[in-house]
Amino acid sequence: MKASPIPGNARGQLSLKWFLIFSFLALGCVLVVGYSWLSVQFFIRGMDNIVASNMERAAERYLNGVPFDQREAPSLFSGYHITRNWGRMPPEIQAAFPEPPEAQCLLYKQHTSRWLEHPDIIHFAMRLERQGQTLFIAKTVSAATSPKIIGRNAARSMHTLIIISILIVATLGLIIWLLLRRISRPVAALGRWTGALDPQRLREPPPDFSYPELNALAELIRTSLSSVQESLEREHRFLRHASHELRTPIAVIRSNLELLSRLRETSENPVDIRQSQVLERMNRASLNMQHLTETLLWLSREGREAPSSHPVRLDALVEELVEEMRYLLNEKRVCICLDTHPYNLSVPEVPARIVLGNLIRNAFQHTWDGWVSIRQQEGRIEILNSRPESQEETQQSLGFGLGLQLTAQLTERLGWGYVNEAGSGGHRVVLKLRGEKETAHPVASGQHSTDTTDSTVPGAETSE
Repeated sequence: MKASPIPGNARGQLSLKWFLIFSFLALGCVLVVGYSWLSVQFFIRGMDNIVASNMERAAERYLNGVPFDQREAPSLFSGYHITRNWGRMPPEIQAAFPEPPEAQCLLYKQHTSRWLEHPDIIHFAMRLERQGQTLFIAKTVSAATSPKIIGRNAARSMHTLIIISILIVATLGLIIWLLLRRISRPVAALGRWTGALDPQRLREPPPDFSYPELNALAELIRTSLSSVQESLEREHRFLRHASHELRTPIAVIRSNLELLSRLRETSENPVDIRQSQVLERMNRASLNMQHLTETLLWLSREGREAPSSHPVRLDALVEELVEEMRYLLNEKRVCICLDTHPYNLSVPEVPARIVLGNLIRNAFQHTWDGWVSIRQQEGRIEILNSRPESQEETQQSLGFGLGLQLTAQLTERLGWGYVNEAGSGGHRVVLKLRGEKETAHPVASGQHSTDTTDSTVPGAETSE
């Protein structure tokens, strides 16, 4: 026995290796992007805190340097617009903030830039309570008026952040690749070892796959396949020995039955009907044993090559097998509809006889009342048998015998077409023999119909 190789991935199906790679990379990218966004937010908040701190210091210097009676009018002090009356703020500040700031010591910010765009103008505003007075302080910052060093530092920080993010993603990808390579190599070795298992390697201990889990799995696979192999070998040995050893006693039984029949024919004593019935049943049983033994012996052969083909008159073979199996319909009310057409085909004769014999025998044996239709057209044989509803449960309990199982194995091994269908009203089997067509003899097609009207339905005398 040789283990089947591990099948490849189906089309469109992601392998476990790439699934892990994409999962780790996606997780790493999410972490990097998240921390990068968090860094940007902290950077912006840090800048906002610096602006708010400068505005507070400017307000304190304003209170210390500007007289009280001059604080009503807006004043540009150290680059900041400071006043006690929000309505006197410059128009662009009031347009940016329609309502004055309400919370104390809270920086208000407004800009018109979109997502991931640098703002051209940013307006800041704050409300402060100092020395029992309310001050509003505002400032407008634009890209044109802001110091160049701030832009350079911001761009440098952003570039540094991007480089660090790329390095983190690359490092994470390298670590994932090394990790999966370390894991995938023993897993791939386990797959190759499993696919190359044969009876000889099953007797050897499995190699070391670096990890205890993989070693335990390899041992479990070897133990399971060894158990299956031993069971198959026992079955094959039993079939070979039993089939081979039974040929001799079956041949002795049949030859002695023939001798006994000839002695009875030449005997002057009157023929006892009961003895004739006993001999006939023994002859049928021995014939069934012979067919079954030949089938099992042929299937248990080591070689898988097909037997040699010979020209076979298919219609004559079907008619011959029907006559041989007709005894199964004795004392049954069954009508046989036989329709054959002359056709010569080069096929292995013994397997063809075994398969057709099994199908016809099962159809006759499991039909108690009704009809059996056998139609042969070239290499196609169709067998139909009725199954009344009153007998459906009995048929299901009996099944259709071991013969059909052997037939399925034979047809699969020989590459013949085989269809077996069971319905509520009967059973249908179609067999298509494949072989080299021979020139048909000019023989008229035969069509036969036989009715048996004995209503006695005894138990089955033979079974598969």
